[in-house]
Parts: sequence; structure tokens; C-alpha cells
Amino acid sequence: MSLYRSFAGVLDYPGLELSERAGECASELASILPRGAELLSQFQASYRELGTARLQEIYTSVFDMQPECALNLSYHLFGEDQRRGIFLAKLKELYEPAGISTGTELPDHLCLMLRYLATDVDMAAKADLIADCLHPVISKIARGLDGTSNPYRGVLDALLLWLEKDAGSQSPSKDTGVSGYEVTARPS
Repeated sequence: MSLYRSFAGVLDYPGLELSERAGECASELASILPRGAELLSQFQASYRELGTARLQEIYTSVFDMQPECALNLSYHLFGEDQRRGIFLAKLKELYEPAGISTGTELPDHLCLMLRYLATDVDMAAKADLIADCLHPVISKIARGLDGTSNPYRGVLDALLLWLEKDAGSQSPSKDTGVSGYEVTARPS
């Protein structure tokens, strides 16, 4: 299973299978990113301690109720600017041939982007998406959890470690962002 798909499963709205998903993701990371695996194991322990209902409360109160931690990533890049609509449309165009259905979510939802990266994505487009959107915005969301005991902080930190490792020597194109759409806004 792709680590991107595994992280998407862990960062989806919590269900009864969350502990299993976190364990699988930790196992996949163990040999390549031991620190990331440790962070996911800590999250799995938090899940066992808190339970599904409490983790659902935490998830909703943070990712749905705090705009600075919203999982709709283009909101952090563009706010309500018209460029956000263009970016969302471009993501939807990218997802369709890859078989990614947005369902009820906007295309910029973190879990959808991670599922897209789990497909056979062009390496340049992948590097652009990571460098221009995922890494800076996830870093900002993680900073929003500083000083809290939120168990999702460790998951975001593990994901950031993975993004850095996977991006490795890939460098995004200098002129454009996600597959030809220039991203000029940056999260503050």
C-alpha cells in the first residue's frame, strides 16, 4: 500500500478502523522513517486511550471548527480569492483521470490530495504539489497545534517527514505550480 494512501486513511474522519490504519502506516514507515513510525505508534496509543468518540470530537473541533487548521489546503494558500476556485477546478481535472472521486469534499481536502499522490502521478506534478501546497500548508496546520496535546500533531509531523523524504532530490519547476497553475500565495 502507498504511504500516501495510508496517511489519508489515518487523517480521514476517525472510525473504528483508525487504530488499524495507524498501525499499518507505522509499519510501512518503520524501515524508512523510524521517527515517523514512532509518531504514528504514539497516535495509535492515544487512540486506544481516548477511544473513537473522543477522537472524533478532537478531529471536528480542530480540523472543522478552527480555520487555521482546516484540511482544505487551498484555503490557506488563497483564502476566498478567485484563484482558489481556479485551483480547485484544476485539482478536479487532475483527479478524474486518476480515478479519484471527491464525493462530498472539495478537491483540496488533504486526504484527497494524498490519495491522488498515491496514484501514478507525473513526478514534476507531484513535486510541485508537495512543494507549493502540501508541505507549507501542513507545516502551518501543525504549528497551529503547538502547545496542545492534540494527538494529530504527531500524525502531521510524521507526514511532513515523509513528504520531505519522498520529495528528496525532486525539485519543483521554477515557473509553475501544480501542473501548470502558478501558486503565488504562501501560508503565513
